[in-house]
Amino acid sequence: MGTDQTLLHRFAISQLTAAGIDRNRLIRECGIPEWTLTGDGVHLPSETFWRIWEIGAQWLDDPDVALRVASRYELKATRLYDYLFTSAPTVGAGFATCGPYVTAVTTNHRFDLFDTESGPTLRVDMVDGAGLARDQTHQWGLAAVLARARRVVDAPLIPTRVSLRQRAPRRLDAYREAFGDTIFDFGADMDAMTFRDSDMRLPLTTADPDLAEVLKPLAAALPPPPPLTSAWAERVGVAIAEVLGDGEVSLEQVARRLAVSPRTLQRRLAEAGTTWRRELDRARHARLASAAARGPLSRGRQAELLGYADATSMRRVALRWSVAAHAHRSDTWT
Repeated sequence: MGTDQTLLHRFAISQLTAAGIDRNRLIRECGIPEWTLTGDGVHLPSETFWRIWEIGAQWLDDPDVALRVASRYELKATRLYDYLFTSAPTVGAGFATCGPYVTAVTTNHRFDLFDTESGPTLRVDMVDGAGLARDQTHQWGLAAVLARARRVVDAPLIPTRVSLRQRAPRRLDAYREAFGDTIFDFGADMDAMTFRDSDMRLPLTTADPDLAEVLKPLAAALPPPPPLTSAWAERVGVAIAEVLGDGEVSLEQVARRLAVSPRTLQRRLAEAGTTWRRELDRARHARLASAAARGPLSRGRQAELLGYADATSMRRVALRWSVAAHAHRSDTWT
C-alpha cells in the first residue's frame, strides 16, 4: 500500500472542517492519529486520504467535494513540493517538477508531463487504488495542480481538454468551476489535462532562480517516483490469481476488477515490458506449482485450477509451455 504525507490531509481536513464537518469525528473515522497532523508531517497509508473524500462526500451530500476543495488550494500547503513548483520560471517548467519530486508528498502517485498531438499533457496515476477512491483522488490531484498554477500566473490558464477515466457525472458545474470551459472526455484511458503550447510558456509571478538553486540538493535527496510500471504488472498478477479462483479467466474480467478498460490494461503491461499472455501464464504457473507441491494432480484437476474448460485445453497449454521452455534453454546455450 502506498503512503501520503499528512500535509495533504491537513489541508483537506481544514477545508472540510470549514464546510461544517466535525474535525475530531472526521479524523477518527479516517483512522488518522492526531499526532500525525502536527510538525513536519508523516506518511500514512493512502487509504486514510481516500477516506477523507469518501466521508466528505457522504457527510456533505456532495459527490464533487474533492474538486471543490482542490479549487481552493493554498500555496505552501505541501511546502517543498510547492516551492519547487513556484520557483520555476514558467508553467511548463513548474509542471515538469510534478513528476520527479512527487515523493515529497506521496509514494502512491506519479505525474507524467509528455507531448501529444493535442498538446502538452499532464497525467496522474495511482500505484494502489481503483474505482471511486482513484476517481476522487485524481480529481483532487489534477484540480489542485491547476489551482496552484493559476495562483502564480497573470493570464487565464484553462486546459484544452480534461480526460477522466470515471463515468460522466450528472452535472458538470463543479468540473467547470475547477477546470474552466474546456472539453471533458469521460471514460478515457487516463486521468490528465492537456494544454496549449503557449500555456507552457506563461511566466510564473513567483519565479525565483536563486531559490530554485537552493532547492536542488533537497530535491535530489528525495526517493525516486513510485515504479508505476512494475507495480501494474504485480497488480495484474494478483487480480489474475483472484479470478482464477472463480474459474475461467479473461482479459475483460481482470480489467473490470482493476477498474480499467482492457485496452488500458494492455497498455500498462506494455509500458512494464510485458504482455497479458505472459502475465496470465506466470500466474497459472505459480498457481499450479503451489497446488502440485501438496500432491499429485490429474489433468482434469490441473485444468480446473488454471481456469480451463477441460483437460484437452490443459494438454495444449502444457505443450506450449514445454516448447517455450525448450526455446529458452536453447537461447541460453547459444
